[in-house]
Amino acid sequence: MRTQTIINVQIRFCVAVILSVGSLCAQHVHVMSAPGAAPGGLPVVVDGSKNPEKIPDTLAYQHFFAAFAAHPTPTAQEQGRQNAQLGPLQLAAADRATLVRTLAAFRVQLDQIASAVLVAGTPVALAGLQTQKSTLVVTTLASLRQALTSDGASRLDQYVQTRVKAHIVIYGGAM
Repeated sequence: MRTQTIINVQIRFCVAVILSVGSLCAQHVHVMSAPGAAPGGLPVVVDGSKNPEKIPDTLAYQHFFAAFAAHPTPTAQEQGRQNAQLGPLQLAAADRATLVRTLAAFRVQLDQIASAVLVAGTPVALAGLQTQKSTLVVTTLASLRQALTSDGASRLDQYVQTRVKAHIVIYGGAM
């Protein structure tokens, strides 16, 4: 019985890791992969460096939010990383502060979803958590578009459209 419990915990952990980093894995091509193919032989469906317009905005913003979000009380290292990442956006101080606050709230909620993934026991529960994550991205984006100045929102969108989408590769195959 104890062995079965340990196995269940290990399986949940593996699923949590896969779901938590699954969207980030799409950005990387394995060194040993053939050109144009993902690890495991999946073909490239969309290469953002060639066709950024084919990368969905919500996917690009999900990547941006997850990569740039720091905790509400970040460590010095986390704050330094975030400052370096936000530099190229060249936001006004008020827009930058708004973005940092919004991303901190995003990080808290994203961490809660990731924790829930660890205890989710069924595919239905995991799908529900994925839906929560997607909803979180959409609501965070809507909140930012309302809170930022028009210049700030434009700079953010320009960065996501030109810099983030260019680094996303979507792999897939016949379903």
